[in-house]
Amino acid sequence: MTSVTRILPWLAYAAFWSGVGLFFSLAEWQHYVRSGGRHSWEPFLWEMTGAWTTALLAVAVYRWNDWLLAPGRGRAAAVAGHLAGFVPYTLAHSALMFGSRYAVYGLAGMHYEPGSLQSVLGYESAKDAVSYVLVLGLSLGWRAFLRGQRQAAEVERLNAHLAEARLARLQEQVQPHFLFNTLNLISSVMHEDVERADRILAELADLLRQSMSAATAAEHALSQELRWVEPFLSIMRQRFGERLRTRIEVSDAAARCIVPTLLLMAPVENAVKHGVARSAAGVDVQVSADVVDGRLRIDIVDTGDAPVAEHAGGTGLANLRARLAALHGDAAGVALAREGDRTRVRVTLPARAGGAA
Repeated sequence: MTSVTRILPWLAYAAFWSGVGLFFSLAEWQHYVRSGGRHSWEPFLWEMTGAWTTALLAVAVYRWNDWLLAPGRGRAAAVAGHLAGFVPYTLAHSALMFGSRYAVYGLAGMHYEPGSLQSVLGYESAKDAVSYVLVLGLSLGWRAFLRGQRQAAEVERLNAHLAEARLARLQEQVQPHFLFNTLNLISSVMHEDVERADRILAELADLLRQSMSAATAAEHALSQELRWVEPFLSIMRQRFGERLRTRIEVSDAAARCIVPTLLLMAPVENAVKHGVARSAAGVDVQVSADVVDGRLRIDIVDTGDAPVAEHAGGTGLANLRARLAALHGDAAGVALAREGDRTRVRVTLPARAGGAA
């Protein structure tokens, strides 16, 4: 594939100059026929040899122009260099062009007489001046195009690095946030029930072990994400007892989808914190996920009494929106709404299957 990629520009280059030669050949052929010419191939030989030798020398002009425009050489030096370069250009062009014509005429058993050397050089140098300027203009245009392409690639590379750094910073904000909150919960429980605090510590240890993988993986399957959510919810149930009931319902298709690491921690933590804190009665927190029309849809619902403003006021959902926007742009989003007696956070993003659930 690499060799094909390299040869395609040269094929296009050859086709361009062949097209130029064919265009002038047809124009010359009409004049040749009207003038009583007897060999229809002659105009094509004359113009195609002119075009093809120009194509060969155009590469040399392009390289010469690059050398003249190298850092450290002024504009005056470039102009002088091109004026000096025109002389070998027109001599080489005439030699190659007429040499190939003599060869073809000789093979055809015909005599070719273009005229005296002085008249030929005078006539051809005038045309070569035009072609040299044309080739130089094309060289400058191509050079500017390549420079623009390199600059665009560099900007894209820098933007990618900035996006990666921004995502890493956002992800780093998530991990200590919920881990420190969990440690605070353990601190409040250990004075009331040592055995329960011990169970919470064991589950926290499981979370910490998994945090090692989260630190190195930007994405994983939703099934892996739930391995964070389940022990976290277990810790919360032990903390709040009968005041918190939880349920997770995820389809097999959704479980295989790839999601950003720690995608659900902020909305799940918000549902527990705001739902239970504002409700004297028991609160249900449900996490459900399914694939709908090629999109992964995840709902985190709680039946607490906290207004939507409390859910939206923290940094957790803002962080989540920023991460999804950096990864998927407008193709992903987070919607927060109060629906009757419950609050729903809906996370949507493109469904990309990544392996077994």
